[in-house]
Amino acid sequence: MNICLMSIKPKWAKELYSGKKTVEFRKSSPSVGSVVFMYECAPVQRVTGAFFVEAVLSAPAYRVWHQCSSNNNWKPGSVRRDFLFDYAGSSSATCCAILIASPWRFSPEESVLLEKFAVMPPRSWQRLRANVPAENTLAQVLLKTLKPIIQKEVPNA
Repeated sequence: MNICLMSIKPKWAKELYSGKKTVEFRKSSPSVGSVVFMYECAPVQRVTGAFFVEAVLSAPAYRVWHQCSSNNNWKPGSVRRDFLFDYAGSSSATCCAILIASPWRFSPEESVLLEKFAVMPPRSWQRLRANVPAENTLAQVLLKTLKPIIQKEVPNA
């Protein structure tokens, strides 16, 4: 299982947690089935929750947008088409839409400061590597935090 850390602006994290947004746009993506921990950028500056990557669509931005705007499961939230094209570089530039499976939000007490682990927040996202002690320790703490939350929602997990 891949364990990743993704930087997300608080505005987009709020939409993901509420279900208004089910898609995160990136220029590259973690693989399907990855556990992704959400690091909310300033002013929050904490890991506030997690999600599983359910599916990934990697295509020119105009195709990604068409998929998201024509399928009820792929909700872009308040992201506008022009914002996506600007982000990708043009409507024909390749980007990814990451379909997010039911994100879990940590309680304020469970949220994690990266500073405690000497791990810098990623610009976009990064895999947490087992061979890097600080990243491995962070991954273990995050998984330990997530397990009871999943068990509460999915009793047989």
